[in-house]
Amino acid sequence: MEMQHAMDDMAALTEDVLLQIFSLVGSVKDLFKFAVTCRRWLRRFTDPAFLRGLCPGNGEGHRARLLGFFFQQTRFFRCEKMIRIRVTQQSSVCAPTFVPAPGSPLGLTDRTLTSFLATDDDTFNYAEPLAARCGHVLMRLVPRTERMIASSHLLGLCNPITGERHVLPPLELTGLHRCLTSYAIITSADSDLDGKQRPSSSSSGCSKFLQLYLTVQHKEDCNEYFYSYSAATRSWSAPTMCVDGRRFSVVGERSAVIHKGAAHWLFIDRVSSATQDDILYKLSAEVGTARISLTKLPFGAGGSPLLCVSRDGKLSVACVFPIHVRVWTQQDDTPATWLRTVIRIPMAVPYPNYSQICQPREKWFDFNRGSMLVLYRSNGVFILDLEKKVMEKAMDCLLPLFSDKLNRTSVAYEMDLVEFFVLQLGGCQPVPEKVRMLWC
Repeated sequence: MEMQHAMDDMAALTEDVLLQIFSLVGSVKDLFKFAVTCRRWLRRFTDPAFLRGLCPGNGEGHRARLLGFFFQQTRFFRCEKMIRIRVTQQSSVCAPTFVPAPGSPLGLTDRTLTSFLATDDDTFNYAEPLAARCGHVLMRLVPRTERMIASSHLLGLCNPITGERHVLPPLELTGLHRCLTSYAIITSADSDLDGKQRPSSSSSGCSKFLQLYLTVQHKEDCNEYFYSYSAATRSWSAPTMCVDGRRFSVVGERSAVIHKGAAHWLFIDRVSSATQDDILYKLSAEVGTARISLTKLPFGAGGSPLLCVSRDGKLSVACVFPIHVRVWTQQDDTPATWLRTVIRIPMAVPYPNYSQICQPREKWFDFNRGSMLVLYRSNGVFILDLEKKVMEKAMDCLLPLFSDKLNRTSVAYEMDLVEFFVLQLGGCQPVPEKVRMLWC
């Protein structure tokens, strides 16, 4: 009864007072726990206007979506060493680190991935982040025995905000020397066919993990093979040869762009590009059916090409040069037609020394629609808006990115937290015990 009176008193408070109180709660996880206590608060925490007022501290526009970065400080090219550490060490020494962006609601200081997850084992203590999408982080896991190193890939997914965890069955491989080359995280929000990425229409209202797509290169015949994993059946598909690895290789990001109901990667034709401008192909895998296709793009690339999606939902290829970006955008009315625009990179940092162009000084990533993320070595993290042609600094450099560390995996963790709350909680009527217990 006293609890009910307290809830009634809280509900009677004015909007500005409520926002001040909830801004002191401390974490997204605690806000989630509060939201699922009753229907009244659930309705409040699925009101976008209320949530926008509650989460103003982490910037505006594109920058507001950047919650931070996951990265692994330990090199994982020697799994045997990681296995020995796992056996001899009683505490985790290899857990991925999360570095929050300024004002991130996920905290103000660095923390380990495992601090987000309630777990009884050390599965995610020995992991390397590969990609992140819709709140889910894909991890390469260290196997427990050396026998698994050559015969399989061990992967896991987790959602640091909800605590959701998926440890996938090992992807069994025949033969030796197979290399994981690209991946795509598929969720329940990816069935859109018009590129508008509307919220999921599922009964739960949640963007759930459904599938994982991988391409793996077989060193013995050099070909790339496609695999798909289904969360519903907890099983892997049989491999399908998708590209000739002696001719094609993936370029840009290894994590796919999801657009119009399909996952897409960029591949370069190394044979044809040896005598002319870089020839690009788009490898696509349909969401659900996992049917694959390879399409030649009708333009030469150059620079460092990245696949991305424009603000108005069109598929684009951004070719990054030292001081400008050449953007090719597919026209929906005539899919074979791509419109070219050139954007000069604003001088957020000094232009590179042209005598050292062969040494990469930055890493570019596809970010939110119509923008790109760039990590400048020793200068910080910036976001380039391709439509407004402006560059803004998001945070200081998360690591002293010297040449030997530039190749380490840094995964941007980005999402619209207001959209996330609405997706996760919007279909919870009445409040399910599973959601309530998730945060206890």
